[in-house]
Amino acid sequence: MRKLLTFTSLFVALVVVQSAKAWNGIGHATIAKIAERNMTDEALEKCRGYLKHSMPYHASWMDYWRNCKGFEETNYWHSVPLDDKYRQQKKQTRNAAYQIKRICKQMKKYHKLSDSIVCDNLKYLIHMVGDMHCPVHTKYVQEHLKQRSVRVKGKKVGFHTYWDGAVGYYHKGMKCDQIAEMYDTFTDEQIAEICSGNPDSWVAVNAAEMQEIYTLLPAKSEVTELSERTHAKIKEIVVRQVQRGGYRLAHIMNEIFKK
Repeated sequence: MRKLLTFTSLFVALVVVQSAKAWNGIGHATIAKIAERNMTDEALEKCRGYLKHSMPYHASWMDYWRNCKGFEETNYWHSVPLDDKYRQQKKQTRNAAYQIKRICKQMKKYHKLSDSIVCDNLKYLIHMVGDMHCPVHTKYVQEHLKQRSVRVKGKKVGFHTYWDGAVGYYHKGMKCDQIAEMYDTFTDEQIAEICSGNPDSWVAVNAAEMQEIYTLLPAKSEVTELSERTHAKIKEIVVRQVQRGGYRLAHIMNEIFKK
């Protein structure tokens, strides 16, 4: 228990200081790195050509620009809102899945777009695909499935903040390329299964599965008192979502640049 408490305490310090650079920092970068590892040579070359850098480098771009003049609307593109039957709200443009589909459609003719538009679109996709796989970015309207807080050694920590920091929590001191190498182990057949469907079907799976995070971390629960089994389950969810996000991002990029 002493080891668990120490580990949790270190996590809290990380979350409190870097709450804005958690999932959208190491988590987003890891998803982007897994994607790079699974992209075709042509897709990777074109993607980096437009970005002028690696995908992990730009993985958090949306978070830094979301409140800047001209980008205010993108502040609402980081999650997927669901109705009381766990379906995406109809005609909801403030929705990561909707915007991913919109941009993918536009990018079918990427060669007719300006380089700056293609570059921005790529940065949007890199971030939004990551965000739609972050557990707390599945937004339920039900009262018992809304964000609230938990406690760590008695200190109040936002539920969203806790889950955003989960990648760094369970992989402390590791860089995105190290984490990506650790979890990029799926076969071609397994990856094809993960990437089957489309953003809407991916959301449907998240809608069903991500409800579990509210059971694992009840409101006002004390994190230091969670069992090792609960921590293992949280890590399992986090790793699974990072893998899914990485493989699906690669799939989207390969489709865009296959011509």
